[in-house]
Amino acid sequence: MAVLYIREQGSVIQKMGERIVVTKNGSQLLDIPVFKVENIAVIGNVQVTTQALHMLMEKGVDISYFTFSGKFLGSTAAESSKNIFLRFEQYSFYLDEKRRLGMAKVITDNKICNQMALIKQYKRKDVKYDWLADLKQMDELRCSLSKKITANEILGVEGMCSNIYFSAFAHMLDCEFSFNGRNRRPPRDPVNVIISLAYTFLTKEVSNALDAESFEPYLGFLHGIRYGRKSLALDIVEEFRQPVVDRLVLLLFNKRMISKYDFDEDGDRVLLTEGGFKKFCKEYENWMNGRNTYAREKSYRQRIREQIAKLKKAIREGVDYHPYRWEA
Repeated sequence: MAVLYIREQGSVIQKMGERIVVTKNGSQLLDIPVFKVENIAVIGNVQVTTQALHMLMEKGVDISYFTFSGKFLGSTAAESSKNIFLRFEQYSFYLDEKRRLGMAKVITDNKICNQMALIKQYKRKDVKYDWLADLKQMDELRCSLSKKITANEILGVEGMCSNIYFSAFAHMLDCEFSFNGRNRRPPRDPVNVIISLAYTFLTKEVSNALDAESFEPYLGFLHGIRYGRKSLALDIVEEFRQPVVDRLVLLLFNKRMISKYDFDEDGDRVLLTEGGFKKFCKEYENWMNGRNTYAREKSYRQRIREQIAKLKKAIREGVDYHPYRWEA
């Protein structure tokens, strides 16, 4: 099934029988049977008719809304699972400080391991970079997690390792663009534009999967409670940042699949062009639907659903939760 990305400004998504039709100024841009559509991403000034919205909800097709620059705004979905009992159990898990901090440590430990695995796999022999020193420092920080007794201390370890990791990430890139660490709101260079957009799309995938299982997405274990932030979604995203997003970014830039012609400058912001956005969406879908997953037997979308099922079992049955570990 397809995920549609509609970014043609001024276009309209309409219902024609059992088909989804996209038009603009009387011209038809797309015509596809609804049964072939799994999700629709609406970017910028794109309208959805009431009739189309009703059909999509009846068929279980979610619509995700983004600003033109790629910021996720929210989604429209059919009524989700009514499993209120899972939410009660999630609240109980959160209120048990020992269990909550234990989960936070597990998530952080796994993320650091994924970061270290990526450094080992993508280190370049032609670059003078002491990757062994970085790995040693990250491993020491990882081992210190067992002594941390507050969420802020755990997040501090995560933050220090991420700083080291993104410094190393610059040495993994072999392209025409410079990368001097993460910047956002807005991203100020092409590499950060793609990283931020891919993280946004990944967070949307995870949020939709959590909603489908009746989780409370705003109640996380590593990420604290903050108004409007889907902290549990961010917890699950941590498992997939390196294997899904960062590896895709390295592929796109190192293989010259994205070039300077795919970006425009707008003041201190860098934006994807229409062609660059379409190119990114195509490669993102290829990646999410099975390209280069570990052992190549399942897609990343399947992996995300599996992890959320494991999380449900851990919360309901009290068993250990094992985040997704990428093997280099």
